Amino acid sequence: MSSVAWFPAASLCLALIGGCAPRYRNVIQRPLASADDLVCPGYLVWNRAPVRDVFLVVNGSGIGSSAFVHPSFKDALATGAVAYATFDKPGVRAPFDDPAAVRRDDAVLARYTLGHGVTCATQALRWARERFGPQVRLHLRGHSEGSLIALYTYEELLERDPVLAAGIKTLVLSGLALEPFAEILERQLASLPDGERVRQALAACDWGVLEKRIGVSCRYVEDASRRPAGREMFERLAARAAPAQIYVFHGTGDWNTPVAPVRALEAWNASTGHLRIAFHYYEGGHAGSDAVRAQVAQLLESIASR
Repeated sequence: MSSVAWFPAASLCLALIGGCAPRYRNVIQRPLASADDLVCPGYLVWNRAPVRDVFLVVNGSGIGSSAFVHPSFKDALATGAVAYATFDKPGVRAPFDDPAAVRRDDAVLARYTLGHGVTCATQALRWARERFGPQVRLHLRGHSEGSLIALYTYEELLERDPVLAAGIKTLVLSGLALEPFAEILERQLASLPDGERVRQALAACDWGVLEKRIGVSCRYVEDASRRPAGREMFERLAARAAPAQIYVFHGTGDWNTPVAPVRALEAWNASTGHLRIAFHYYEGGHAGSDAVRAQVAQLLESIASR
């Protein structure tokens, strides 16, 4: 796993967690087709039926597996009619509930981009509605890279599939990246003792170095650099009068994705009133804190009980 990626995964149980989840009554898997013949292993988990709410969880960047239930969903899954959906990147696979046993196909993983993640997220949402019916309420929970995938997915669906987009009721985002990708990447490379070596690896598309040092490929960097920054995505959502409720959790000491652009977003939205966003700040960095883990878990349970 990368030690410094622009959106580091931090550990096998990614971002805002306190340990891996126990087993669940229903766990099904399905390949989610993306572009370029790539496939994301998809996972769908629930305890109680009929399911009323589906949370699609998209974790941060890196080469670890998401084949587990994030502990912040333990109470919501135990008490509510909730399903948990997630997926691994193409080339990444692990037995569900055992992400440490991850196996990787490096040649496939090196082809992964944010665009593939958006397509897999869209397929996961369609799978959820296919499994539980069109009345199910959908929620996007994204951290770091996952927060951008959530924003890109929602905005694209508002344009191309308004029926599916209308099913998305909530976005819960943390480690939110709002600056242009190139700026974030350059700031991180400048802090590395071997930053110049990583720049050379990017220029040469040396996946052997990039996999170990930043956990993303040159293809990923090229794709991400062409995409709108996170701040622009909020402006696009505002232009579309996006109705979903958005919650943002952000650490005041987050170096990977600084808090200042988030505060600027809050001020902008307060002045325009275009979007329904609630901002929650905590003392801590990109990977969260015990206090925010508890806050997120309470919020998720509250969303599912409405």
